[in-house]
Amino acid sequence: MYAIKLPRGIKIDIDNIPDDFDEIISNAFQEYTEGTRKEYTYQDKLAFIDRCRELLHHSGNEEDCIMELMKDRFEYEVNECGEFPDESEFLSIEFMAQCYQAGKTNLYAHYTGDHHVDDKIMELLARVIKLVMDYE
Repeated sequence: MYAIKLPRGIKIDIDNIPDDFDEIISNAFQEYTEGTRKEYTYQDKLAFIDRCRELLHHSGNEEDCIMELMKDRFEYEVNECGEFPDESEFLSIEFMAQCYQAGKTNLYAHYTGDHHVDDKIMELLARVIKLVMDYE
């Protein structure tokens, strides 16, 4: 069993999709956009989809993510190169570019590293996107 999280506290077992999945997503989006003026509906649609992407990629606090990248870099330098990285390596444009690149995620990406699971996630995400974009 692998469950994904979607906005509004929705959790879905990707191997046991509820029969009312479309209704669950439509209701969640309706709640999400409640109170928004009609001319801003597309902003809500794109924000909802972006939030799905963040949740599926397990995006966390930015500072925690950067700290994790720093730990990974430190571990790599020690294990692979046999030396401690200098502080300047973390203050470099190259490291900052690495952090920026890590923060850019695509809708199509590896979520778990298991392509069978990732394919199911992408199929569900495409379904969510269609439901949200078709919402009136």
